[in-house]
Amino acid sequence: MIEERAIVKMNGRPDKWNPLFRLLARAVAALTIGIVRGILLSVLHFAYFLLCLFRPVVNVLMLGGVIMPLVAFVAFVKPEAANGMPFWVFLLMAAGFVGVSMGYSKFVDWIAPSGAEDPAARYRRPDWR
Repeated sequence: MIEERAIVKMNGRPDKWNPLFRLLARAVAALTIGIVRGILLSVLHFAYFLLCLFRPVVNVLMLGGVIMPLVAFVAFVKPEAANGMPFWVFLLMAAGFVGVSMGYSKFVDWIAPSGAEDPAARYRRPDWR
């Protein structure tokens, strides 16, 4: 028995694509990927810039972390001065202030884009850079 070939394919697609159409499809895909990647990198750089500017403000929490143990001592010695709050609450606040301050700086350093400079570096101490 002889098998006959169909003149038209079942799915209706040609065997080969037009080279010009393939080139155009690749150019559109590359342009789309480039635009999306550029937008994402721009957002990352802008977020890093803003987070770096807030770093000196958040580092002031370290001062609160140093003062809170003194307030805890006062609350331990004279509980009526703390308005009903136990002394250990102030110790927890001290740990929280120090933790948030250090964690924020580590997070900002972690998301830093490659090649980006810290715009708020002039506000930090030279030995911390």
